[in-house]
Amino acid sequence: MPPLRHDEDPTATSSAPPSKRSLTTDPNASDGDFEVPKPFDSAMSNNFTNNCADFFKKLLTSDAITTCHPFSLLLQTSSGFFDASKSFVRITQTLEATCKANSTQCVGGMDELARELLTEGACKVDYDNNNPQVVQAYNGLIAYEPLYQASCLRDDEGSFCYADAVTNTTSAGADAFPYYLPLGVNLPGGARPTCNSCLQDAMAIFSSFASNSTQPISQTYTGAAQQITISCGTSFVNVTAAPLKGAAAATTASLTPTITLFIMLFIYFFQ
Repeated sequence: MPPLRHDEDPTATSSAPPSKRSLTTDPNASDGDFEVPKPFDSAMSNNFTNNCADFFKKLLTSDAITTCHPFSLLLQTSSGFFDASKSFVRITQTLEATCKANSTQCVGGMDELARELLTEGACKVDYDNNNPQVVQAYNGLIAYEPLYQASCLRDDEGSFCYADAVTNTTSAGADAFPYYLPLGVNLPGGARPTCNSCLQDAMAIFSSFASNSTQPISQTYTGAAQQITISCGTSFVNVTAAPLKGAAAATTASLTPTITLFIMLFIYFFQ
């Protein structure tokens, strides 16, 4: 399914003004020294079983990861992505790389890796023991599709919605928080994302996946939607998930996400 665009929704509200987006633009950034962030680019934990450690080596060098640049895995596990998010130029370059991927092929590759992760020969023991990095990897793999679609949304002026959200310092980070919902991270209490077309379109995407119990968004969507209606109005988003159209290919499993980089993002905006 191709990423949605704002011109498909005649009821979409206005997007954030350019002045907000330009606050963190890095005028010194250039294409020549840019490298697309990678998942798990910080020091990896040694608290893995041998089988799981071997799986992670395979995961991080797989074609699915190196060619798809999965936004869903970068959000929680990449310090390079966190750094790129401080610059409108850098995060835009990252999103361009992510959205150039063949999403149909990438979904298949991510689902295959997610199924393998839960096998005895890979990380089942570690997952069952709620190893944080293993759970992050699993949730990032199965949430690839909804976050691919959301990460490729653009505002009416052609900028990526996530780039607008993460660099909008006037929202104190709240505009970026909804993008963590598909990873099983609840919207922080009191968070009030800007009521614009980007938020509306992203929540519409998430609603279409929220009825699928194999997706982490199934546990976070309704609460977030109800919270958003408080400031944006009852007709702004679907408060309940859209009817289920199909099940994810990945195996159903319990969801226990961790939010290390999510907290870092929160601290960044409030420091």
